Amino acid sequence: MVQRALVSEVEFLALPESTQHIELIDGEVVVSPSPSYWHQELLKRLVWSLEQWARTQTIPYTVGMSPLDIRFAAGRILQPDAFVLQGTVARDHSGPLTQIPQLVVEVVSQDRVYDRVTKRLLYAEAGVEEYWLVEPSGLIERRRGARLEERDEHADGVLCSKLLPGFNLELSELFRER
Repeated sequence: MVQRALVSEVEFLALPESTQHIELIDGEVVVSPSPSYWHQELLKRLVWSLEQWARTQTIPYTVGMSPLDIRFAAGRILQPDAFVLQGTVARDHSGPLTQIPQLVVEVVSQDRVYDRVTKRLLYAEAGVEEYWLVEPSGLIERRRGARLEERDEHADGVLCSKLLPGFNLELSELFRER
């Protein structure tokens, strides 16, 4: 049996800067392959919609996207595809963000278990209030509540959230091929 060496958070943060999707979970470094074009197109559209919403709010919100490190707990540094947190991040901030986002979005990759189970449980433990799983085929699964166990699915119509007052995402527009 091959035993893998665990990596400390200090060692992980000493890695060279990269645009690759690299995460740390309890000492294990997880490296993901590049996403597909459609994954990135959906992510771009979602982030744009969230940014447009954030600009209309009277209190500041930060909308971010991968690759950007967020410390969800000691030894747990993840890079959600997109996220929304209340407040701003200083321009000169360096290192992982430490504020837990209210909303985390993952465009589901080929490793479905990682997005649907592993990351959901890690986000829930950290206190994320809502988690959207975007299926590239045209479905958004919204998770919320204790341990992000409450779930509903949206394949058409408009997606909105109590966390984001006034936010409306037209799903036909999000998934429309251009």
